[in-house]
Amino acid sequence: MLDKDTLLSHLHNEEERLLGDFVLDKIKMVLERKSVERTNFLNPHQRNVALSLIKQINGINYLEEGGYKKAERKRILVFPDYLFPDHVESSITIIKVEGNFNFKEVTHKDFLGAILGLGIKREMVGDILVHDDYAQMIIAEEIFDFVDLNFKRVNEVPIEVIKIEKDDLVIPTRHTKEIPTTVASMRLDAVASSGFGDSRNKISRDIKNNRVKLNYKVVTDPACEVKVGDLISIRNRGRVEIDEKRGLSNKGRIKLLLKRYT
Repeated sequence: MLDKDTLLSHLHNEEERLLGDFVLDKIKMVLERKSVERTNFLNPHQRNVALSLIKQINGINYLEEGGYKKAERKRILVFPDYLFPDHVESSITIIKVEGNFNFKEVTHKDFLGAILGLGIKREMVGDILVHDDYAQMIIAEEIFDFVDLNFKRVNEVPIEVIKIEKDDLVIPTRHTKEIPTTVASMRLDAVASSGFGDSRNKISRDIKNNRVKLNYKVVTDPACEVKVGDLISIRNRGRVEIDEKRGLSNKGRIKLLLKRYT
């Protein structure tokens, strides 16, 4: 019998507790039915929440599946610990979306909007890898037949959906800009201001208005401390990673190297 109250006690906001409750229900099914259960696609913060619970329970094992090693969004499969991970059936399908995009530029937002426009929930779609004349999309395997039948256009361009193998995935090169900077402190608003080139006041407003995430989790306190390795994102603006801390300047400010992903 799982003691949910105790297991969820380290989760403090409603979103995390709802996810934790969902994961514990999956674990319970695995223990009772000896079945293989799966989550929807989760971002890294959500996976950390889920794994903080999974790792406390004896008798189960898990694997993460997102199509490729560095996928941002992955599903977690939970199964009895006597099963080998290699013997667990895949929970994802990879599709290639082709169309004549030479005369109409399409973006990640266009591909995501088009598939969600079919009535599919966001958590059923993993990473979307956009190339010059096609995109590759990782989706939940249980929605493939529906997608294959109904996914016909992206930004008014007719498309063809082709099921492909993991070995056929092409990972795009991430475009980054290195930003050497100095900040007065490691506060979130100070570092984000340098990374995104906005005033500290504007960044503070964005933070308070739930537009800023730190390591994939919404943060509403501009004074929140950040550290090397943290990832700051602003809705529709991209991401900034704190790559290096390089000591102090002559004026006593903290020298940082930031990387901005667009």
